[in-house]
This record gives sequence, C-alpha cells and structure tokens, in this order.
Amino acid sequence: MLDIKQFGKRIAFLRRKNGMSQEKLADLLGISPQAISKWENGHTMPDTSLLPVLAQIFQCSVDTIIMPAYLFDPEIEEKKIDGMDVRARHIADYIIQQLGGTMPGESIGLDDAAIIEAVRRVHPNLGNYQIARRKPETHKRYVSIYITVATPQQELRLVEKVYYSDDKELLGYELFRQHVLAVPQIYCVDFDKKVLLMDEVTDSVQGIHFDEDSESGIFFRNQYCVILKEMAKVHAVFWESKNAFEKIGLDKRHESKESLLAHINGLEQNFLAYREKEETGRIPKVWNGFSNTIHADKLNYYQDAVQFLKQKYIPMAEERFRVGKNITIIHGDLHPGNIFLSKSPGTSVKMIDMEAIRAGLCTEDLAMLMALHIEPDKERSKPLLDHYYECLCQNVKGYSYEMFMDDYRISIAEAMFYPIRLINNGICDFIMRDRGIRAYETFVANNTL
Repeated sequence: MLDIKQFGKRIAFLRRKNGMSQEKLADLLGISPQAISKWENGHTMPDTSLLPVLAQIFQCSVDTIIMPAYLFDPEIEEKKIDGMDVRARHIADYIIQQLGGTMPGESIGLDDAAIIEAVRRVHPNLGNYQIARRKPETHKRYVSIYITVATPQQELRLVEKVYYSDDKELLGYELFRQHVLAVPQIYCVDFDKKVLLMDEVTDSVQGIHFDEDSESGIFFRNQYCVILKEMAKVHAVFWESKNAFEKIGLDKRHESKESLLAHINGLEQNFLAYREKEETGRIPKVWNGFSNTIHADKLNYYQDAVQFLKQKYIPMAEERFRVGKNITIIHGDLHPGNIFLSKSPGTSVKMIDMEAIRAGLCTEDLAMLMALHIEPDKERSKPLLDHYYECLCQNVKGYSYEMFMDDYRISIAEAMFYPIRLINNGICDFIMRDRGIRAYETFVANNTL
C-alpha cells in the first residue's frame, strides 16, 4: 500500500524526469516551492484537485502519479507491470482511505439489494436479474463503478459514483432530479454514503467531438438549437428560486462587493502572470496540436476586460445577487464535453458533471458554451442567442433583451480568463483562448446592439 513518503518520491521522480525545478513546478501550479518540498519529503500531500493538473504538466495519467507501493520506486520504474486491474483497486482503496472514506477491504458504494431497490422505483417490473460490476475507476473527487443489471427482457447500464467527501455535485443531481431536468436517469442520491447512482449515458453523441468533420460532429452541430432550448428550460425552472439558491448557495465571489472585487483582481493577476510568460517565451508555440499564434495587441483586451468587469459587474451583482433578482441555477461548467445528445428520434439532451453548479447569471452557462466553444463571433452567434432568449421568455417575465445582452457581455469578459488559468497550469488550449478573445472583441470592445 502506498504511503505518503512513497508518494513524495513519485512526485520528485516525475518532476526531475520532466526537467523541472521545484520553483518551476510551483509556478505552474500557483503555489509555493515550499509546498512542493513538503510533498517530496513526505510531510504533506497535494489537494486532490491538483492531481489532474499535475498529470497535464507531467504529460501522464493521474493513475501514473498515484501508483500502489510496489510500482512507486523510481529504481524499478522500467520494470513495472501492466496490472491495470490490480492497480485500479489499490488506487481506489488508497485515495478513499487518505480522504477519510471507506477503509481498504470494505465494500464501497451500494450493495446489490440497495441497487435493485433503487432501480425498481423506476422500473417496477424488473423481474429476475443479474448484477455485474466493472472494476473501480479513480477520479480526482470520486471513484466510479460501472454496473450492469441484466434481465431476460432488458439490460440497464448504470454508473455509481462514490465521493471521497461531501460534494456539491450530489446536491446538483438531487435538485435536477426533483424537476426531471436534462440529466441521466437518477436512481439514488445518498448523502450519508456519498453515493450517486444513475444511468450510464449510452447510444448518445458527446459534444466533446463537435469540431470534427465526422458524422457525430455534424449531428451535434445541427442540434445547437435543441441544446439552447433545453438550457433555457433549466434556467427558467430555477429563475429567482430562493429555495434553490438556499440549497446550492452563492458562489464566494458573490457573497459581497469586496469578494467580487477580489475575484476580479485575481483574474487580473492570473493574466499578468500569463502575459509575462508569453513575453519571455515560456508559453509553448505548439501544444497538443494547438498553435500559439496570438498577436500581442490582442492581449490588451484582458486589461480592458478587468476595467469593464469592475465598472459593470460589481454594481450589477450588488443589485441582483443581494435580492436574487434575474438570476438562476447554472451548470457552471457547460462545455460540450459535458453534453450528450441521444441518437434516437426526438433528440434529448443530457448534462453531466455538475460539481460547479451554483446560483448565477444564465449567461454564464451561455458564455462557457458559446463564447469559449461553439461560436464566439457576434454575427454568427446572435441568431442562436436570440433563440435561447425567446425560449427563456416563454416562462420568464421582466428580463429585457437589453439586460440579457448586458449580462452576456459581462459573462464573456469573465469567461475569457478561464483558458488563461488553464494555460498557466500547463493546459495550453490556445483555441479556447482565441475564441474568448474573439467573443470579447465582437460583443464588448465593438459593442453595438
């Protein structure tokens, strides 16, 4: 079983293998070199949210970083075996133990009886069944277990997520389940056991491939209006819902004027760190096939955006978030990879990964999806935005089009800093960055309704 000192050895090995000093790694992670030293000396471990970032920096999987003890000694690195089934079990047990959950050797998640009881609430005529489980897969916040419930008449493919600690995603799925909204079929949300049981999304097109000139990519692009209509339906259900806001809570940035100002200043500092790296050649020219061809004058939009947010966002947030006016519950990370479209007639939309759910502006979801991913340019995106607005206003009153567009401009100005944070952490998605800039340029810098 992996212990904390062996984990530190692994971090040190991967850092040296990638030619990095402790200072360089700390800079990429936005933490102090002393924190890196403590990891490598076996005094502390990184927050689990940093594991995928470390994996990107080291160009490896999270599993490679968190290996069981017998695979952790750098001296036998070349002799390691491909026992992925054994490794997955060790990783799951170790992480759960470290984070205060189920101890190794115990069963994690729901037992067969609890699973069938939950499934029968949705499928009362289930009949005779057999249950099969695949081996656990570890993620930064949970372990996932894929389960098949087979009967002579049908086969249900489920996924069980067992979280390491209390997780907002459980709240999100529970809230959406109550309103039968655009999520997979939810069978169980158990806050005590920190377990979610839902349908595995199958026979669907995932939007992560929306840029490809494949049949799936074309299908997804042709369904933009369907997606936006479903988004509008979700936002309308939770519009000005104080009950929902109380359950989910405000994001820290909206707790006070001072908190929002600190958030905006943080965006600016993150950008300045990025700009200094860009100017000194520390940002790669090519990353995973993405070319870094940005013009220096485009970077000035970020400083403009900081001032724009201070002038527009702070007074608007004070007026709206304080009283819950013209705000809603948002997904918070609505990029195409978190959207599935069924291939069957009457296309349905399923959204997943709801850890960022919060009270917010409806346009925050729109900016993530539209400005950073599917269509940043104002001329080409405006018909889609108008379609969303028309769908929203079928159930929401008193939200003018002018207010909607003002909110969208604010959301673009904030969202364009998201890819900058990713680049600072070694995830150099230059296409997303350039889309954010294009959206700001056409919607904010050249603002005309």
